Amino acid sequence: MNVTQTSGNRRTDIRASLVLIVWVLLVPIALVALGLWQAQRAAETLESAGRSSAELSTTLAQVKEVAATDPNANLTFQGDGGPIHLSAQVAISRIERALSQTDEDLEISRIRQPLVWVTIGGAVLAFMGGGAGLITATLSGLRARRSQRQLIKSFQRLGSVLPFILAMLVIGFCVGVSSAILFEAISIGLWADLTAGSAKLFAAAVVLAVVAVYSAFMAVRGLRDVFALFTPEPLDVSGRAIGEAEAPELWRFARSLADRQNALLPDTIIVGLTEGFFVTESQVHLWPEDRLLTGRSLYLPAPYLDLLDRPEITTIIGHEFAHFSGEDTSYSQRFSPIYAGFWRALTALKRVDGGRFVLYPAVRLGFHAIQRFDHAVWHWSRLREFEADRMGSLLGTPADAASALIRTGVIAPAISHVLGKAHSESDHAAHNDVLHDLVAQTTELVRTEGWADPVPLLEDRQPHPTDSHPPTIRRISALGVDVDEDLLRRATRRPEQGVRSFAHELFPDWTGLCRRLSQDFIDDAREVRALRREALEQVVADVAGETVVYDNVKPMIWTMGIVAGIFGAFGLSVVVFSAQAGLGYDKFGQLMMAAVTGTGATACAIYAAFLYRSAARPLMVLNPDGLISSRLDRSIAWTEIADYAVYASSRFALRLWLHQDAAVPQKNWRAIYSKIDRRRRIVTLGALGVRGVKPAEFSELVGRYLYAAYARRELAVAASRPLSCIQGTSGDC
Repeated sequence: MNVTQTSGNRRTDIRASLVLIVWVLLVPIALVALGLWQAQRAAETLESAGRSSAELSTTLAQVKEVAATDPNANLTFQGDGGPIHLSAQVAISRIERALSQTDEDLEISRIRQPLVWVTIGGAVLAFMGGGAGLITATLSGLRARRSQRQLIKSFQRLGSVLPFILAMLVIGFCVGVSSAILFEAISIGLWADLTAGSAKLFAAAVVLAVVAVYSAFMAVRGLRDVFALFTPEPLDVSGRAIGEAEAPELWRFARSLADRQNALLPDTIIVGLTEGFFVTESQVHLWPEDRLLTGRSLYLPAPYLDLLDRPEITTIIGHEFAHFSGEDTSYSQRFSPIYAGFWRALTALKRVDGGRFVLYPAVRLGFHAIQRFDHAVWHWSRLREFEADRMGSLLGTPADAASALIRTGVIAPAISHVLGKAHSESDHAAHNDVLHDLVAQTTELVRTEGWADPVPLLEDRQPHPTDSHPPTIRRISALGVDVDEDLLRRATRRPEQGVRSFAHELFPDWTGLCRRLSQDFIDDAREVRALRREALEQVVADVAGETVVYDNVKPMIWTMGIVAGIFGAFGLSVVVFSAQAGLGYDKFGQLMMAAVTGTGATACAIYAAFLYRSAARPLMVLNPDGLISSRLDRSIAWTEIADYAVYASSRFALRLWLHQDAAVPQKNWRAIYSKIDRRRRIVTLGALGVRGVKPAEFSELVGRYLYAAYARRELAVAASRPLSCIQGTSGDC
């Protein structure tokens, strides 16, 4: 990584930290300030409403006493605009209405007063959660860098408190925001002049309050994922569990290595086709046997076992057993699966958030907390791998370990080729009577074709389902071995014809095991391809016949007609009322005005007529084979289109990106809104709109035809694959 990248990453981290501080600290503080302001307003309103109610009650009692003796007595009241003279009966009616309104205001004031303390309490709770989360994440991340043991302890400590911290943050925001919006919605009811505009504002506030309450409800539901953060999921593995009775030599070999390594023996040994060597203490879901394995598991890839010699296999398994000794056992059992589950849960919580305000701060804080551990995790993971390499090399030699590292890297492309070919031909292979051995095919491929250049692969990282490894070249360098011609020659040796591999010594029926694994792979591939074929057939079935699309010109025709009428009316008024317009003696001015308005009216009328005639012509015809448009000189096959997009912001347009080998069509001269970019191979079909279809619906329609065409081609290719391809006797496959 260069200096520029490091500086850019640092700026990104600083920006992200500032945004986090704003959301988890400053926003709650602002919410507290809002609550205090609302508290002041509520107190003033409550006091004013109470005082007005008492005064009106006293005045009403006095007026009623006067009305009892003289109902027609004239009374004088002091109003805002001066003295007001009312009869006693009229005064009683008005005072009662005013008292009723004041009592309503008093009731509203009493209802909304507790909401301010709910707002403040929610904001304080969110602030405490955010502050506690920042402090806990920072301290835990710093401690995690001290040692691998501190990494585990710090992460466990964070794991025990983080769900409650995030719950405080989410609940605080939910309560505070919802209460603040409800306070303002209720406050609109205190307005004396509730006009139509203020009524709309009141309705909008109520809608916002409902949205806030709904978001709060969804946020609390999303917390279920937070409290399940540290529940590790079983690791899906394809293979066969090999018991000691099935392969006593394998277990004897493993036990001897574990004893020499002073490591724990695995509880289960799994042999499969599709992974590299690894050990795990996570639960393993083993298929196709559909078993759930617990305890320590060692996974051995059969193609590698057939192509590595005994010293290389010894150093590799010794490397894996090193993870079952010392602190690595607790690391792999107590930290690694939970750390991965942490990321999964936060990602799920982010999806649950859906952009809602009340969950966003908690999601950001959760990701910030786990990112404090990323550097420590990478650091200790790298040291773990280097130490495991060293421990594995002690069971053989550093050269054996280095050769194994290079050889496992160059084996991977050959395995991918054989398994990929078997997967694509699984439909035919399933009905073939020949017993398939994909391991033997891989070995034979390497024996006859050789290896790829190993040097570019030295920067690769060894595959692992739960961990990342340092680059191969750095691991070899840490072993103190030079990558010279002798090492590369040993690592890239070809299997010898007729020489049995070390795997035959470990398993009593190595060939039979490889055939079972191969059949498992083919059966699974056949099932996957069957599901794929069903999905493709459904996509094809969803598109039947053709769809004719017309330009939505009617609004523009009406617009042009109205504009033409305006031009005509203006020109006629100028001619008729020329004197009033100051053109009574200016014949040239009259002619010019008439000419301009007449030209405008004529142009609009001609354009409207052009649109009217074009309305009968289809804008596009979509059929299963391709897209036909009168604006292009030829149709475009769907399989010539690499991608598409529909735009409808300023003007409607369908944009097509063509493949490099596709012919670019010519544009019709009348297609004024369309464009052809031959250099970038982009075809843009512009229009005023699509009649009777919304832009999103039209985009979905185009997508159905496009995907159906590619699905039809994929099905045709699969159906036309000759049997000679399956048997490997044709060079045209």
